[in-house]
Amino acid sequence: MHNEFINGWLAEQERHDFASVFAASESSSVPFIITTDDAVARITEAAQKPIKTHPWEMARRLFEREAAPYEKLTTWNQDANNCAGHATGKAVDAFMLIQAWLGDRYEMELFENFIPWVWGVGKNEAGQPGTGGATMSAMLDMIAKNGVLPSDTPGLPSYQGTSDRWAKNYGKQAKNAPYSAFWESARKYRVTVANLPKNDDLFHLACKAGYAVAFGTSQRIVMNKTTRVWSASGSWMHAMAAYGYDPVSDSIGIDNSHGDGFAWANRAVLKFIVTQARYFDAFVILDITPRPGTADWNLIGRE
Repeated sequence: MHNEFINGWLAEQERHDFASVFAASESSSVPFIITTDDAVARITEAAQKPIKTHPWEMARRLFEREAAPYEKLTTWNQDANNCAGHATGKAVDAFMLIQAWLGDRYEMELFENFIPWVWGVGKNEAGQPGTGGATMSAMLDMIAKNGVLPSDTPGLPSYQGTSDRWAKNYGKQAKNAPYSAFWESARKYRVTVANLPKNDDLFHLACKAGYAVAFGTSQRIVMNKTTRVWSASGSWMHAMAAYGYDPVSDSIGIDNSHGDGFAWANRAVLKFIVTQARYFDAFVILDITPRPGTADWNLIGRE
């Protein structure tokens, strides 16, 4: 088995698959993959007034004001070959949290999504059933066309082992699949606007602006668990999520589903995982159909 298939991200199919997703976007309402020029304009405008956006700190303070259902985003430790699903799911959760914190989405009620839905169902919808990896484009296609499933949806099984069970032996829209009862719930929450950042500058700017990025790279990074900082370290095929911004160090946050969780990555590390990678693909989430909420974000102070 090739190294590209070990950790749950199918890198070598990306160029073809992303082209297919883009072509599909021109003939249907989702996904809206906007042009690079439009994305740069939107991201640049949003990044004019950066604040420190540490997602766990935001979640804690929102939770104390009963405006968030969790004290911090869950640090998932993947239990299957599904890093692409974790990267995608965590990027969705972080996007909603940060946009609410910034006060841009007053109508949004926060939730965490169920990772097995994104990964297991996404693989079947992309014609990639089984327990092997998935492409990032399959994940983007999934969250844009079929949505994300809130983890508080009634009737969901436990997380442990579900990703593999749901990824096996079902065709598109299979009525006999164990997840078929949740289609209606998930389709309420679809990513509606995305962009494919092709360089580290746009990647960095997107996080600075309060957006979130799901990405796969062939370059390996390791965490210093004392300082919570990433450093470059050789090569390894893996998908992760990037979100949050620290204006003091000009760093972005990267979240790893192998149990390490969230830590900061400076511009040198970001350049390493983007421009020095043999394989790299990513999408930045720019908008989502939210769960309607009633929280008054204006009452929440920001530092």
